[in-house]
Amino acid sequence: MEISEIKQQLTMAAVLHYYGLKPDKHSRLCCPFHEDKSPSMQVYYKTQTAYCFSSNCKTHGKSMDVIDFVMHQENSSKSEAIAKAKEILGVQTEEQSRVLPSTNFLGGMYQYFKNAVHNSKSAKDYLQQRGLDYKKIEVGYNAGQFHHGTRRDEQLIAQCVERGLLLDKGQVSRTGEKAYGIFGKWCIVFALKNKENAIVSLYFRSSISDANNKHYYQSRNL
Repeated sequence: MEISEIKQQLTMAAVLHYYGLKPDKHSRLCCPFHEDKSPSMQVYYKTQTAYCFSSNCKTHGKSMDVIDFVMHQENSSKSEAIAKAKEILGVQTEEQSRVLPSTNFLGGMYQYFKNAVHNSKSAKDYLQQRGLDYKKIEVGYNAGQFHHGTRRDEQLIAQCVERGLLLDKGQVSRTGEKAYGIFGKWCIVFALKNKENAIVSLYFRSSISDANNKHYYQSRNL
């Protein structure tokens, strides 16, 4: 796949969703590439680019296309970013094609959970109490918000129900939309990988005091 094809097929919205980043109603968000207390990054969906207006940003005032964004997010080389962009698009190598079909989905969800740690004081406090540095290890957090409000995506919801991350209880919310139970809500999340280093399941550890519900394992068969 050529770079031009990647840029044609991979949208900035898809990249932001993959990394668990959600712009506000003005298409702005706190820049993920530097300490940012107020939104300094603007997303331009018409051109599929993003731009950070802060002088403290490592992007140095340059407009970013989807590949540039992935490169900065992964702190990688351009060639590695291109490979990652293909992965986000679901383009698989011959080796990846032998992995369980749910791998790409689980990888995307786990990336979302990993990003969620940075936005949760309770998750960071929990990890610190147990001597775990979220900046050095791979760990996520499930606040149960990935399918709500403007994040609501029916395709994502269907995939989560299929794989057990959302539980259809046949109930309707106050807004009239179908309500779901959250598997592993308020849990620290760890990825379980196979010998090819692909994610095949997720393990959830409760971060709240509940002696009867501390460990949750997502079925490998989902």
